[in-house]
Amino acid sequence: MELRQLRYFVGVADELHFGRAAEKLFVSQPALSQQIHLLEDEIGVELFGRAKRTQLRKVELTEAGTVFLIEARKILQLSGKAIETARRIGIQQKIIKLGVYRMMLRSRVVEILRVFALNFPDIEIKLVELPTFLAIQDALFDETIDLGITMLPLKYNQLTETPFKTGYMKVMLSETHPLASEDSLKLDQLKNEKWIEINKSIHTIFEDIERMCKNAGFNRESFIVQEVSSIELLGGLVSLGIGIAFVPSFYDASRVQGVVCKELINSDGSPFKEVAIKQAICYKTATSTPTIQALTSLVKDM
Repeated sequence: MELRQLRYFVGVADELHFGRAAEKLFVSQPALSQQIHLLEDEIGVELFGRAKRTQLRKVELTEAGTVFLIEARKILQLSGKAIETARRIGIQQKIIKLGVYRMMLRSRVVEILRVFALNFPDIEIKLVELPTFLAIQDALFDETIDLGITMLPLKYNQLTETPFKTGYMKVMLSETHPLASEDSLKLDQLKNEKWIEINKSIHTIFEDIERMCKNAGFNRESFIVQEVSSIELLGGLVSLGIGIAFVPSFYDASRVQGVVCKELINSDGSPFKEVAIKQAICYKTATSTPTIQALTSLVKDM
């Protein structure tokens, strides 16, 4: 359970309308509905009456939802109090250097900056763009940046990590590809495909991907026709039909024209989760401050 989900739940409970709540929370209505559904699945009960919402298009709290709302407000209040306490301790650091790597989605960077600005408007965040996720870890170790977004695992035990996104693999194809009409894909359907891939030197899970393909009966590496240094360029080449690509499940490809993304499934139809991709915010343990820890906690809850 995430604080973000609690904020979404309280937002819908206050408005009793998913559309208005989505506008106030600056999130799309489908994403809001999905997070509420995930929250209900985790708790094991309905928080909003699904029958009335489906039949009468009316949003109402269930009895369990009414009780949960009280506790959710308490948790959010405590979270807000913790942030205010960090502020009162004193923000000695007025400038924070935040490292991001070139492969990182621009939308993720903007999202993080927005959350920082809302909660700590007096802190100036200076972005430092570095070529790879490993360069982020080097810069943290060398103390040229204060915080960094990277991919796990870490190469230095002097760094502290806080994972905030875990993704799995999905397949990006040109919208004209013969498999583009499929609802989902199995690995054995991809045996004879050409591939676009991120350069091995900056790839976090290249070996894991190759291993999963070999387990499925094919050697994908010999069919890689182009290696690129950014996920944006990868999407562009896929849109031209040059090849297909694996991308993280949390990657939003809706802004890339001419491509579609398909979920990977096992032979029994269950989600394929053999390979996980973890993103984390990190700092050097020895140079940690209350400000850095407070900013880290905000990203953790995103």
